[in-house]
Amino acid sequence: MRILMLVPAFLLAACQSAVPTEKVGSYAWLEKVDRQLAVSDGQGHGPDYASQEWCNVVHFRLYGQIAETPVPCDQAWMEQVDQQLKKR
Repeated sequence: MRILMLVPAFLLAACQSAVPTEKVGSYAWLEKVDRQLAVSDGQGHGPDYASQEWCNVVHFRLYGQIAETPVPCDQAWMEQVDQQLKKR
């Protein structure tokens, strides 16, 4: 009987650890955004993560247009990017 009660707990724990969430702005998050939007080619060719150039490319990939002014590239902007990626 105890085993039957433990099975759902183990399954729930496994599901939670299978979907890691990266903190917005962390290196892992920046890598995820880079992969999802194909900012660089995966071989180190492309702008540095979180640089102004990188943020401008992310904006272009998300919205399909070049920003009229450089994007802010701050935590608030990264939160907006995260929300847009979750909608996709």
